Amino acid sequence: MFRISNMTKLITVFGSTGNQGGSVIRAILGHSQLSKEWKIRGITRNPGKPDAQAMIAKGVEIIQADLNSKDSILSAISGSSAVFGVTNYWEKGTLEHEVMQGRNLADAAKEAGIEHLIWSSLPYVSKITDGKLHNLHHFDSKAMVEEYVNEIGVPASFVLPGYFMSNIPNSIKSVGEGASYSIAMMFKPDTAIPMLDVPRDFGKFVVACLAYPEATLGKHTLAASRWYTPLDVCHAVEHVRGKKCEFHEIPVDKFGGSEELFENLMMIREYGYYGPDAKECVQKSQDIVGKVGGFEGFGTFQGFLTGLESKR
Repeated sequence: MFRISNMTKLITVFGSTGNQGGSVIRAILGHSQLSKEWKIRGITRNPGKPDAQAMIAKGVEIIQADLNSKDSILSAISGSSAVFGVTNYWEKGTLEHEVMQGRNLADAAKEAGIEHLIWSSLPYVSKITDGKLHNLHHFDSKAMVEEYVNEIGVPASFVLPGYFMSNIPNSIKSVGEGASYSIAMMFKPDTAIPMLDVPRDFGKFVVACLAYPEATLGKHTLAASRWYTPLDVCHAVEHVRGKKCEFHEIPVDKFGGSEELFENLMMIREYGYYGPDAKECVQKSQDIVGKVGGFEGFGTFQGFLTGLESKR
């Protein structure tokens, strides 16, 4: 178990009402020791929304800030020891916009003397693939910000979320008026995918960075709940829904989606989601979470799907 400080510190969490930021806040509040050590300031664009009000009721300070403005960020992180930073590529859909926001956050963290920035990053796909895949902008943009953070010397840990389990359900199609199910994806049947139940598990990896900075500063923490193949996913569907589920591999030359999505799937299929040698790194990241203690085990796709079914 990590040592608990006698001094209460402040962490500012961007995206506090989103999947990642919300998971971070719940992980801290739900931990018997860390909830005493850390006060939480949540950043949102709309403090009046119900999710923000629910956090206020739990003792979280909620304020408004704009990632497009360094001055706004500086004001928001004032007095913080740690900052969790996340940006939303899909807000504008351009690499340049996300990099600008991330650099604003990095510059503000540097100017404010933040002791520990925890940045939600992703693999630098164009570098990993030697330029073969160069249109996966929502990955490369976050990696570019990571490089900038290191370049200007902000003390930082980098948490890389795995493939969201929430991406899967829309691919589960009913066959024969619900007699069975099928899943068609541009993966091989045995493609190993590091999947993440974001609301349940992502925050645990950020908390691990807070609790063990000596093990995570300047390094990648790979935030994945478990590894699954498409066949594993089909088996989980069969278990939850009680009907047969078959996997169908979409040939690469038959994929009809966007260029960015195509390269996203090609990266996973041909290079691995995190690149080579990732399984050992995921295990090391999970081991640090285990050292923190106080959490239930990592989520499963079966459990994730069961949770969705209960809300239908």
